[in-house]
Formats: sequence, C-alpha cells, structure tokens
Amino acid sequence: MPLRISINAKRIEAPYGGGNRFCTLLEENLQARGCHVFRQLAPKLDLIFILAAERQLAITAYDLEAIGEYVTINPNTAVVLRVNSCDEARGADLGCNRQTLEAGRMADHAVFVSEFIRRHYVERGFDPATPDSVILTGSDERIFNPGGRAERQGNEKLKIVTHHWSANLLKGFDIYQRLDELLATEPFRDLFEFTYIGRLPLGMHFSQTRVLPTLDGVELARALKEHHLYVSAARYEAAGNHYIEAMRCGLPVLYLRSGSLPEYCAPYGVEFTLTDFEEKLLEIRDRYPELRGRVLACPYGAAPMLNAYWNLFQRLVSERRANPRPAAPIGARLRHAARLLGRKIRSAGGKLLEPLRG
Repeated sequence: MPLRISINAKRIEAPYGGGNRFCTLLEENLQARGCHVFRQLAPKLDLIFILAAERQLAITAYDLEAIGEYVTINPNTAVVLRVNSCDEARGADLGCNRQTLEAGRMADHAVFVSEFIRRHYVERGFDPATPDSVILTGSDERIFNPGGRAERQGNEKLKIVTHHWSANLLKGFDIYQRLDELLATEPFRDLFEFTYIGRLPLGMHFSQTRVLPTLDGVELARALKEHHLYVSAARYEAAGNHYIEAMRCGLPVLYLRSGSLPEYCAPYGVEFTLTDFEEKLLEIRDRYPELRGRVLACPYGAAPMLNAYWNLFQRLVSERRANPRPAAPIGARLRHAARLLGRKIRSAGGKLLEPLRG
C-alpha cells in the first residue's frame, strides 16, 4: 500500500536555498516510489516530515502546533524531523534552536545533516531519548556532475567561484571581500579570477569580481563548471548545498574551518582560517592538479541520500502502525475538531473575499 506523506514546506518554484531544492528532490523520489505526497495536513497520513521547524519562515506550510494537534488524534502517524540549521548561522536568536528542540520532542526520529549539527543540538539539550541518525546531504546527480567541467589551459588564471542564495554576512562575505581586494595586488591579480553568483548584502560592492545573479538548477551547474576552484567561508553551516553542488561538479574547495565544512570538504580541498587565507589560497593553487582528480570521488549524490530517507520512512511507519500512540482524550479530540473547522471557515472566507480584494 502506497504511503501517504506530508512535508510541512510550501512549493516554491523560484531559487530559495538548499532546503527548497532538497524538498523538491524528496517529493519527486517519493512519488516515483508510488507515495502520495502532500504539502498540507491531509487525512490519514502515514508520516509527517518536518522540513522547517520555524513558524516564521516563508517556506513553512504548517507549524508545530498543527502537527501536535494532528498526531494527538492520529496515533498511527509517524513524525520525522530534519535538522539543517541553527541560529548561530544567522547571527541572531531567531528561534531556530528553540523551535528545533521543540520539534525534536514530538518527533519519532530526528535526522541531522551532519555530525556538526548533531553535536550542536545535543549540547543545547536535544532529548537523548529521541532516536536520531545522520544522513549527509547530496545533490541531484542529473544536474550536478563533473561532465563538461572546464579544463585549465597551461598557465591560465585559476578561476574561483562561490554562490549563495542568502545575503547574510555569515555566508562568508568578509572573505569574499578580502579575495576581491587581493585580486588588485601582486601576485594574486596574475594568478586568479573570482566570480560571485547570487545576492550581495546591501551596500557591498566588488571591484575585481564578476557578479552574476542568483541561478538554480542546470544554469547554476553550467556556471559552476566554467570555473576551476570553489571557495566557501560560511559560518556554522549544517550542510551547505553550495559546496556540495560545487564538489559534485568537480571543483576542489578552499574552505573555512567552521561548521560542517571540514566534515564534507576535507578530502577534496584545502582548509583555511581567518589568519592564513592568503597562504592557503596559494597552496591550493599548487595542489590543484591533485585535488582536481580526487574530488571526482566525492560521494554526495542524491541517490544514496534519498534511499536512506526512504528506508527510514518505511521502518518508522511500520513501527508506528505496530505501536500507535495512546488514544487522545475526548476533550482533545473535540478541541482539535473545532480548530480544524475554524481554519476551514477562515480559508473559505478568504477565497470568497478574493474577488473583492482585486
């Protein structure tokens, strides 16, 4: 019998970061396996997948309160939480840590996208009684692959690239600005070129760097493969799609010692700190031929990742069917029914008023 699975993320067609791309991949894969996939709380769900624990995110389709109400009166529904972010990566307490821990308390299983982010939440009180695992992030092999990557010709300048959907300063813009300034000096101006793809923080301008607009999918992969080397200075990344996509396209990575970057990139690049960036930039140039061959062994494709999620979902659904949650008291069931009816009335009212708003 096909599984009925809901993902608490809206469908966003425009570029909207790595979580949105992951969600599209997961939905397509589950549908190919015969599953019915919803982006709302449909009846008789086998599993709810929490992609976004934070209520305030634009991608969140329904919040933790709605999930809690649903599983209260649907004891056979399993809940899986994917943990892919933290407040530290955004530079402010925006509720990500707190709401992720809250989601963990209602989940049957938590999936962390790196050992780094697992340790981060364990140190902040993640319930050790909640089963968990680490499933590393992978990118779509049909798009992000080394086919057609640029061949460096002779003493050609080493073409460096990075890309970000977010313009948050913690994505590494201090280093990207530093690289831009280096390219105006010797010997760097004769050795390197730099391209930035994506949005820039308000007021930031580069003088030596080519800037391209936000790209996604095939266009992004094509742009990445026009370059030789990738750089990432992102802080506290749980698992950055940007450097995973670059490695899958055959680009070695010059990466900052922060977050999950060493965990993902160590075999396929050179690590730097805030005090030795220039030295390591020259080092990776010298090691480029070696790393160019080694990065082809990068294993972060979508297929193993999606297989791991599918195996987990099947097991959890089977376990939850065999061991349903305790039945909810009649009062809780009535309150849930009343809230559900209220939401339907508000939704219907909004649709009726839509012509008047126009």
